[in-house]
Amino acid sequence: MIRSVSFLILFFLGISIYGQNKAEELLKKLDESTNVNDRIAYLDTLTNLMVRKNHPKKLQYLLDYVNLTSKQGEYDLAANKSRFLIQEYINEGDFKAAFKEIETQLKNVDKFKKKSSEAHVLLKKGALYYHKEQLDSAAIDYDKSGELFLKSNDSIFAADALFFAGQVYFDKNDFLNSVQRFEKAYQLYIKLGDASYANYTLNELSSLYGKNGFHDKAIYERKRILSGAKKMNDPTGIFYAYSHLFTSYAKKNELNIAKKYLDSMTSSYADVKNEMMKRGFSMHLAKIKTKYYLKAQKLDSVYKYLKEFDSKLKSSKRKDQYHKNSFLLYSGQYHSAKLEYPVAEKFYKKLLNKNNKLGDEQLRMEANKQLSDVLSAQRKIAESYKYLKAYTKAKDSIERRITTNTFLYYQSQFETQRKDSEIFKNETEITLLEKDKEISEAKRRILWFILFSVIVLSAFISYFIWYKGKMKRKVLAQKIAENKQELTSYTNQLLEKSKIQESLTQELEKLKEEIGNQKSIEKINDLTTTKILTSDDWYIFKEKFTKVHPTFFMRLKDKGYNLTKSEERLLAMEKLYLDTKQIATMLAISNDSVVRSRSRLRKKVNAPKGSSILEYLEAS
Repeated sequence: MIRSVSFLILFFLGISIYGQNKAEELLKKLDESTNVNDRIAYLDTLTNLMVRKNHPKKLQYLLDYVNLTSKQGEYDLAANKSRFLIQEYINEGDFKAAFKEIETQLKNVDKFKKKSSEAHVLLKKGALYYHKEQLDSAAIDYDKSGELFLKSNDSIFAADALFFAGQVYFDKNDFLNSVQRFEKAYQLYIKLGDASYANYTLNELSSLYGKNGFHDKAIYERKRILSGAKKMNDPTGIFYAYSHLFTSYAKKNELNIAKKYLDSMTSSYADVKNEMMKRGFSMHLAKIKTKYYLKAQKLDSVYKYLKEFDSKLKSSKRKDQYHKNSFLLYSGQYHSAKLEYPVAEKFYKKLLNKNNKLGDEQLRMEANKQLSDVLSAQRKIAESYKYLKAYTKAKDSIERRITTNTFLYYQSQFETQRKDSEIFKNETEITLLEKDKEISEAKRRILWFILFSVIVLSAFISYFIWYKGKMKRKVLAQKIAENKQELTSYTNQLLEKSKIQESLTQELEKLKEEIGNQKSIEKINDLTTTKILTSDDWYIFKEKFTKVHPTFFMRLKDKGYNLTKSEERLLAMEKLYLDTKQIATMLAISNDSVVRSRSRLRKKVNAPKGSSILEYLEAS
């Protein structure tokens, strides 16, 4: 056991050192390079590595890359990379710097060659407005970003923009717009095969249903989501599903079932690997536990988790007003339950302060009601009545909205069915009129003739379509077979080339003893260590390979692992079932180098040991 733990420690230390060494190597090349294009290439690779590894100096080099590419007139490159820079500013709470960078990029919008460049910047602008709780502006930018991504056929980013827009409309209590954005995002994620984000979208939809009174529908959807997340082994999705199921049952005051999902939520938190999400989940968990123990009236536990909630709020770099407002409400509820009415009053009034832009009407309604009760307990009747009126007004507003949204929802769901019913009704009336006229034998004979003609014509059309399809499939099958044969032949040529080179190497080894000149020996070594798979060979090989497997490299790119060209080559050769020795020979490297490359790639994509990396990637 100790030996295994020691091995794991050494292994992860090695991975960390490798990443650090790679960054240092790139920094050295960057310092030595004077060519602008080379510097851009080094900075691109370096910043990608630093963002992945959360390197402390990533902000500095992201800024260097964006400034250099802008200076060289590469505005699309600058805009594309600026999204990471803007996100770093947002994460650090530096909204002023984030907004300045966004404005700088949007000044170059007329110089962008790709629509997606503007879309990326607008996506981050929407995120900035969302963090600043300027929801109307966030909705506009997310919607525009989604439209631009769709026009440029960037479906994955379009789905993200629609998802974020759905969240904004959710917070704005705009039920129909929120449902429409989430449904469009869900359809795109399903089309892209991204089951994980499709599940996240369903999570948001179920929350929307719950907020608008469809509690049983929300619970049904959330259980389905939980089942899907478990099948995908998605810790984040599982955490969200447990959280939302807790909320549904807590709203129904079924606290025993709610507690079960709270416990499951706590257990699943440990399985979340993404550190940034884990920090957010940690605050959310403290908030949910505070909420549960308040409902259960266990004040000692409320005090414990309220302190934890407060601590996480203070340590967070983000200005999270939503969680802060929840903390103020729960603090008021806690002190009210302890009969510490003046303290409770202080928290409620801070929450309801006119400068605090509350986005959650439910929160405002609860705060007004509970502040009214606290003031009444202190015999401040006039002031209590003021907040009671505010509570009644908010309650009426929420109930009206839920009633309206329920009507609009069912109206939109059944509108098509009603139209179909109208059409059916009209068609039925026409049919009845026609049947009244179908009296004579001549009419029946004409109808039979028409029916027979339609059948014959349909049979002819069906045969024609079938035959045309058959010929098309035959030509396609022949073309695929030719492409496969061409790829196999070219691969064999490369392998034969490697055998000849190996034979040449053996022959030249015999001559080394007879040649005393070191320079001559080095020239011989240069001849014998030349890569079999040269740049030209790789271009031809990749072209032939793509004819047989047209979506192979595109699907690898869509996985989001940022594979290097060397890793793509390795996977392409794996696809052709070449063994380690053949791959090593073609690349002019050792078998051990191939094994190490494969091992690094396995770690990078989190493929389980004992399984094929390629099969894992194709299945995920």
